[in-house]
Amino acid sequence: MAVGKFNIGKQFVKNYLWHYVPQKTQIILKLIIDDNLINNFKNDYNVKFLPKTQFEDLKFEKVDLSFLKESSSSSNYLGTSNLFSFFIEKKNDNSLIVVSDKAEIYELKNSYIFENNKNKKNFQQLETNINVKKVLDAFILNNEIFLSFVSEGLNCDYFRIMRANLNEKNLNFVDFFAIDECGTVIQGGRMQYYNHNNHDGLLFTTGDNYADSPNGKSQKINSIFGKVIFKPFNDSKYEIFSLGHRNPQGLFVENELILMTEHGPKGGDEINRIVFNKNYGWPIASYGDKYNSTDSFSYKQSHFENGFEEPIYSFIPSIGISEIIKIPNTFSEKWIDNFIISSLFGRSIYRVKFDNNFKKLIYVEKIYIGQRIRDIKYLKNENLILLALEENGEIGILSNLN
Repeated sequence: MAVGKFNIGKQFVKNYLWHYVPQKTQIILKLIIDDNLINNFKNDYNVKFLPKTQFEDLKFEKVDLSFLKESSSSSNYLGTSNLFSFFIEKKNDNSLIVVSDKAEIYELKNSYIFENNKNKKNFQQLETNINVKKVLDAFILNNEIFLSFVSEGLNCDYFRIMRANLNEKNLNFVDFFAIDECGTVIQGGRMQYYNHNNHDGLLFTTGDNYADSPNGKSQKINSIFGKVIFKPFNDSKYEIFSLGHRNPQGLFVENELILMTEHGPKGGDEINRIVFNKNYGWPIASYGDKYNSTDSFSYKQSHFENGFEEPIYSFIPSIGISEIIKIPNTFSEKWIDNFIISSLFGRSIYRVKFDNNFKKLIYVEKIYIGQRIRDIKYLKNENLILLALEENGEIGILSNLN
């Protein structure tokens, strides 16, 4: 009976009292309510908590983005909707662009972030002509901004990418990719520049899945969903680059190397090396399982034995994997050839190193941050790592003290 009463109490706090509890009390309640977080504190004796890591002491600062509004389409792990989802891009040496999931676009001068100077002259909201249900990613290339997003139709949703010139006073977005295929739960949307067959264009990800009922579109060539897609800048045609993906949340491109992170179901978040025309197995193969499965496994475990590409690494349990970036060797002489992977549910960053062929991970270091991290960027000139912290709407700044 005591266990049952405790569970009812947890739900009561989540559903009714949370918005009326002071922030300091919320932190204490999170420790009490979130069983997984308690277990992490008990069991993760080898996890490093900022500012310390295994080999470096980092300086960790946070800058509040007080102008951000709460996301209407997300829920945090306590069952409330008070998230501030946003993406970070560098416009030039003097300013950053912050894009909320509602397509509110802000330009922030460096002094707003690095000097914590919130004078109104140091940031401004840019006027746009765009109306979206949910932004999936923002990407800047050659002073042009691309937004991938979910567009709401009369009876279903659509995946779209639009572009605008950042030099204009008002951002006039025009279509870059628009296919009228209905989606159920549209995900993915990460974008990077790529040259494919001597054509410059965008490489981007798509996903469409509903919890324990995958729709199978990831395996259908006539569907855009569950794919990595390439579209040239100067051509209306697009090409399916790879298929068999669930919910791709991170994308890294360097010359011919393409790395992607994607959410598995219950367990099985993946790091994949993307190769043209390869199939990555979803929803047939996964090292995760259905959330409400009573079978031994709902999906085939081995990708290779079933004709699919194996992931480089699979996180079990899932970490709510998000973006992946490469850290230049100038950041730390002890972090040579390292990548950083951010996470949502894991509320951590993961420092990883691949072997020379990018076929396996040599090591993984979990570094606890304490908030969901939607996006992550490295700034070369400042030698800093920026984190999009979506629980409180803050930019986290990591710098090396050594």
